[in-house]
Amino acid sequence: MVLLSILGFVGCSALAREINGGGGTQAEKASEMMARADNLPEDDWVEVFRFDPKVDPGCLSIDTSCLRLSARWSVDHKVSLDEAADRFSMKSNSGGPVSGRYVGCIRTEFDGVSGESLCIEESLEGSDFYEVTIQVERD
Repeated sequence: MVLLSILGFVGCSALAREINGGGGTQAEKASEMMARADNLPEDDWVEVFRFDPKVDPGCLSIDTSCLRLSARWSVDHKVSLDEAADRFSMKSNSGGPVSGRYVGCIRTEFDGVSGESLCIEESLEGSDFYEVTIQVERD
């Protein structure tokens, strides 16, 4: 009976990991997301908002993402979308170059396992001020 209980627990844990996109624990996935966000800003970027993912081991991602990260920085100069995307390890999903663009978004639509976006917009503070925003979802 004890052996059946242990096997049942191991089976349920494996099933939960597969439902949540496999590839490591939630803590490992959250750490990876935060490391990517930490790699994006430069010294002159001022963080104005950040929401790091909360690890909930009981979360099953059947109809919601278990891990979410949002961050926004204010920058007092132009930021190239392709440079920021490269630092964030993203590529344009249209396959075309984004060179020379200083405002816009690059998105990877949520595919049931992960999704992310990087947007650069002109700030309300005036010309030559920009806001860089990232959002990442992961199961």
